[in-house]
Amino acid sequence: MSVMTGQKRRRRLAGGAASLCLALLTFHPAAIAMSLQVQADTVFMSGPVTGAEPDQLRAILDRYAIKTAVLGGSNGGNANAGYAVGELIRQFGLATVIRGYCNSSCSRMWLGGVSRTLDGADSRVGLHGNYEHGALEPDAPARSRAWLPRFAPAIDRQLMEQWIILPRNSWMMNFYNDRAELCDHQNCTPVAGRNAHNAGLATN
Repeated sequence: MSVMTGQKRRRRLAGGAASLCLALLTFHPAAIAMSLQVQADTVFMSGPVTGAEPDQLRAILDRYAIKTAVLGGSNGGNANAGYAVGELIRQFGLATVIRGYCNSSCSRMWLGGVSRTLDGADSRVGLHGNYEHGALEPDAPARSRAWLPRFAPAIDRQLMEQWIILPRNSWMMNFYNDRAELCDHQNCTPVAGRNAHNAGLATN
């Protein structure tokens, strides 16, 4: 009798653990979606880019008189959403600010700003191409060449050609107010004499 009770208890515990894992898998994407919060005339956007951001931002812009989008704490994510949010930001004439880091598809959002600022010495924008399973998509460089100069006309084309063909998504060219660096994961090399301003990215 005690053996059967032990077996039932183990089955019950195993079932409970399975249910918990299923719940975590079910709710995990929502938990890590990009956060959009409105304060006065500013929308604060942080976290991973999952694809829902264009619709979410459009709803906010239709409801509030937003003037500035503050971006940070984002390693990017969905490429199409990054481009779409950048276009929406430009359409509504918003200024963009980075506080902290804004990489990959988040950088396209920032570049949509009619004026673009890095707030603080350690704030940075990270640029590379578009990737599928970590590898550069074949049509990504052409898409970048068509989009980036349209939104940042002063962009340094030669420098742009270097970052849009980086072969893996572990590579990133980071730009700060006073410096730039080319990184593969945590291994970074300075890009001599360059920064977000003379690369034609930041306007303020």
